[in-house]
Amino acid sequence: MGLGPTLSFAGPVAAQPPRDTLSCDVVISLARLHVTVDARLTVSDAGSIVLSATPADRSTGTEVTGFLATDARGNWLPTARSGTRYVIEAEPGTVRYRYRLDFENAVAMSSTGAGLDSARLYAAGRSLFLAPDPVAYRKASRPYPVVHVRVAAPFGWHVVTSWGVDDSVYTPADGEALLGATIAAAPDFRIYQDSVAGARFVLAIRGERYFSDAALVAVIAASLTRAAEALGPVPVPVVTYTSDVGEKGRTSGSLQGLASVGLIWEPGELLERARSDDVFHETLHLWFGGAMETDRWWTEGVTDYFAARLYAEWVGQSSDLASLCYESLQDYLDIRYDTLLTMDQEERSNIAGDNTTLLVYRKGMLAGLLLDAAIRRSTGGAATLDTVARRLLAMAGERRLHVIRGSEIRDVAVELGGDEVARVWDRVVAGSGPISVDEVTNALRVVTGVSVPSPQPRAKERKVLSNHPKD
Repeated sequence: MGLGPTLSFAGPVAAQPPRDTLSCDVVISLARLHVTVDARLTVSDAGSIVLSATPADRSTGTEVTGFLATDARGNWLPTARSGTRYVIEAEPGTVRYRYRLDFENAVAMSSTGAGLDSARLYAAGRSLFLAPDPVAYRKASRPYPVVHVRVAAPFGWHVVTSWGVDDSVYTPADGEALLGATIAAAPDFRIYQDSVAGARFVLAIRGERYFSDAALVAVIAASLTRAAEALGPVPVPVVTYTSDVGEKGRTSGSLQGLASVGLIWEPGELLERARSDDVFHETLHLWFGGAMETDRWWTEGVTDYFAARLYAEWVGQSSDLASLCYESLQDYLDIRYDTLLTMDQEERSNIAGDNTTLLVYRKGMLAGLLLDAAIRRSTGGAATLDTVARRLLAMAGERRLHVIRGSEIRDVAVELGGDEVARVWDRVVAGSGPISVDEVTNALRVVTGVSVPSPQPRAKERKVLSNHPKD
């Protein structure tokens, strides 16, 4: 009877170094309106520990004070501040560091900032945590520390994070998940959960609004469903939306990290076309900006086009797509360098401005429309910009950093749409050629199948404060 194949061993398997761990205790203090963080980091190697620090400016809304690092025995460790980073020199073992966060604002000025008052906390992860720099671990080909976060909130407050709701211990997957997160807490959050398009979403909303909670839940569900139909499965299993009332005159939305959307809207906002379109835009960042990184004209401008088109298809109003495209055209024509710079030149020049005054937003949206129309025309409707996007997302999914080059976008689009797409690309995307009203009107006709001339301004809706948020 044979003994079977002989097994050979090259020698003992080298022991893997233990994985570092990071535990953060976050305490919200209403007595002095600040947050304290007590962190414990175990490290297996001696050397410099680089912590990504929060910039002390109004964009984040927080400032670090009282930073102190010690070893497990309480001995002070040498620490240096370098720009927006802290560098700690430590031996293997446990490093403990503590700091306090003072808040510039009672209410977050934007969805990427932070605010704290006696009624609520809202903070983006990068405005709250000093943590080991994920880039440093990535460059060293080392796994990020195992992360545990505990949040001690005032009694009766709900805690809503990108990693869960009202949990005793949160476990962000890695450094990007820790720093690219939203953390919010308040006693009056109304929390809703549902599943659509193969993914689960959580909505935490607070404050009195001029729309019902059910209306916002419906818009979120539609944005996820329509985007998944156009682009493929939702890239993450759970998406968290945090909707809070901001300052009058300031409205902001953003994707934090890969799975959390912050919506900080002024008190008087209506959930009409503009804000619903914003929700679609931020949801689409799960694909463009999350699952795929590329040039800003695509991640912002083309995302704007997809948001407008998918929203209009959901409500069944081609005129809504037309209105949003014509608004974008007017903003584009008002940019003083509209035909002097390309979108790439604007981005590389670091020109400041909001989303109404930059080519990457306004011309980028129109580029999406014109490319979509050209692809539809040249293929007889057999392919669309959605086809391009799905191919790009598939390519990005096979890459560690999920980056797609602009030249690769052109290659895929031209392969599908041929010379007509190449001409649109060279003039509008790569060049600084002008875009006319007639060009937008013709493209809208191709995309929607109907004639959609520039609409009249919509009548302003009368605001009625909702006293029944669940209606």
